[in-house]
Amino acid sequence: MIRAEDEEGLSEVVGFVLLLGVLVLALSVYQVYTVPAQGRNDEIGHMNDVKDRFIDYKLALDSLWLNNATGVPLSLAFDMGTGQATAQGGHLPLFTPTASAGGLNITEGDLLTIETSDHPGGWEIKLGALEYTSENHYWMDQTWTYQMGGIFLSQDDGTTLRLAPLFAVSNLDLTTASVTITPVTIKGSGSVSSTGPVRVETRLQDMPEDRPPYGIHAQIEWMRLSIKSSDPWRAVAWERALKEAPAREGIPDEWYQVARNGNIASITVTGPDPGEKDVLLHVQRADFYASLHGAAARIE
Repeated sequence: MIRAEDEEGLSEVVGFVLLLGVLVLALSVYQVYTVPAQGRNDEIGHMNDVKDRFIDYKLALDSLWLNNATGVPLSLAFDMGTGQATAQGGHLPLFTPTASAGGLNITEGDLLTIETSDHPGGWEIKLGALEYTSENHYWMDQTWTYQMGGIFLSQDDGTTLRLAPLFAVSNLDLTTASVTITPVTIKGSGSVSSTGPVRVETRLQDMPEDRPPYGIHAQIEWMRLSIKSSDPWRAVAWERALKEAPAREGIPDEWYQVARNGNIASITVTGPDPGEKDVLLHVQRADFYASLHGAAARIE
């Protein structure tokens, strides 16, 4: 026979176990639903920040080139992951999402070739590129690439062009096709994977006029610009960029042809009268040197 005092003690133990079970259940629900949702929001916000930093980088490089500010170092910091965002959510790992990371690389980039009726052999230029690749846990991974003044976004379903490269075709009095190309090149090398900030330092280099294709200004019969990419999806994005450049200026379709063969996208501009020198070509180079450096997140 159980005494009344023993029944009261057993009731307290059962109540504590039930309370503990409810607490564990609540924490499990929080980890399953709330933590991933918070992590997803943090990573989406971080990807938007990366996009903004690439836009800032593009505008800053354009400014250095337009002002011919050779040798002036440009320093820009990229947050590689969501470490700071998750740290603000609390100090217990149980209640915060896992911080994402990322990798920043300076690569050789795609190969640009410019051919003309006067120089059918053409010139080859390694563009170089600045590339960020995310290591997300709760949202899709993205790769952002700056190349030739353009910004490309790559995801699982392909590559899209977010900002157009420095290439334009315009119509001069319905008699001449004016083509302007600025083959921005990024030289240097480096690769950093981190959860914290990384600093990119870039400077404009001297552009000697005696090395073609620096400073081409020629009246020619035709010109061809082709880009060979290591990424087939980026070749598709290049093809789209080459189509958009003359289309947005209202250039007649018979003045140019855009094609893509595998990883090579190209545009050939012949002007209104094939065989006549009615294509005006301008090529102005912009050479940059870039390097990667670690950056402290805070001073203690």
